[in-house]
Amino acid sequence: MAADGSLGYRQTLRTSTTLRVDPRVILTSQILELNQAELEQAVETELSENPALERIDEGEAGPSSEEILRAVAPRELQPNGECHELWRSLPRDGAEVDWTELAPSADTLWDHLRAQMVQRLPDIPHKLVEYIVGSVNERGYLCCTPEEAALDCHCSLEEAEQTIEQLRLCDPAGVGASDLRECLLLQLRDASTDEERMARAILKNDWECLVQRDVKSIRRRYRVPFEFVEEAFEVIVALNPFPGEGFGVSTRHTAEKSAPATPDLVLERHEQGWIIEVGGPSPLSFRIEKEYERRYKDCKKSNKDERRHVTEFVDRAKTFLDAVSQRRRLMLEIGRYLIEHQSGFVTTGEYRFLKALTRSQVAQDLGAHESTVSRATNGKFVQIATGEVVPFDVFFKPALRVQKLIEEILASENPNSPLSDESISRILQDHGIKVARRTVNKYRDRTRLLSSRRRKSA
Repeated sequence: MAADGSLGYRQTLRTSTTLRVDPRVILTSQILELNQAELEQAVETELSENPALERIDEGEAGPSSEEILRAVAPRELQPNGECHELWRSLPRDGAEVDWTELAPSADTLWDHLRAQMVQRLPDIPHKLVEYIVGSVNERGYLCCTPEEAALDCHCSLEEAEQTIEQLRLCDPAGVGASDLRECLLLQLRDASTDEERMARAILKNDWECLVQRDVKSIRRRYRVPFEFVEEAFEVIVALNPFPGEGFGVSTRHTAEKSAPATPDLVLERHEQGWIIEVGGPSPLSFRIEKEYERRYKDCKKSNKDERRHVTEFVDRAKTFLDAVSQRRRLMLEIGRYLIEHQSGFVTTGEYRFLKALTRSQVAQDLGAHESTVSRATNGKFVQIATGEVVPFDVFFKPALRVQKLIEEILASENPNSPLSDESISRILQDHGIKVARRTVNKYRDRTRLLSSRRRKSA
């Protein structure tokens, strides 16, 4: 308002900078994250929504590799070690097949818990025990509250709480917890060493410091050396966050667990050298629909609406195919990198040849961003030269490497003189892996491997 009371107007010019992400970059990142099955679904969706994209007929694309093999080398199509179940079921040397070999024998997690609970709580209503055991998910966590169990089973709250408490005393340690923190605390319920007691105190009182790995704050609070806190952290890291894993699955989960993992990357070794195959549809199997391609080239002669329609869908199809191509190129580069830097493991499948590797290191060597490599490998699987399908995590998670090495060591031990955890620790040190005895014990428990005394008696 002016001095004389009249209204005034003033124009000002402001400049600002905003960051807009290219939609093509977003699509490329999304396609990169997909595994083989998800990529197939994405392709089918794009084909149904985009009239400018079409799949090349098999007749136009030429004979498949299977057809070539059938004509040139039919022996290559015979069952081999990769078709494990079929191979086992075939008669050998005229002998009849023992079909009992094919019957699953491992108990499920719920069978394992139910057997323990019946002994622990003979006087508790069977319906309540079944309800609470059935509320444990595949990872070993309890998915119901005492109030819900008491209400649904028409029993007292005290009975429900007692049943849950007994569940948490069952094997495997940590089962029945409601969250990660409680799961880890249950595994340290019988802490016997100073490091384990320290680890329990950190879990109970300093959860935020643990998550942030704030060693200084914990040192100040407990007035202990830095090395002692690190040892307590090592104890916590060695605990099993998913105590239910490693058991067979019940019939209610069979449909989603029975199918083997589909490799997103296949590394095969032949006499001529290595062959790398990327799973999923190839961009060479698709093209721009001929009529749309013709109209796209002559779009200047079209009216405005037709030009906008053709341009939108053709550009969309090209962007989609470019994203699929970039995913394929990066997966091939990662395959070559693994062959070069992890040749011992991808050739033999023996985990003692596995070298320490990080996604950051791979990204730096490939000239890519770490998040790009992470998207390309996270949740995906690779088939190595032995035919074994392993998760990409085996290359990047040291804990998984140690766990697999322990399994290999125990598989080759003398059954009459089983190795102790201390002996296993020394063998791992010979491989350049420094792991404490208690860590070996935790990894062995995680994979349900018996102690040396129990292995000998078995």
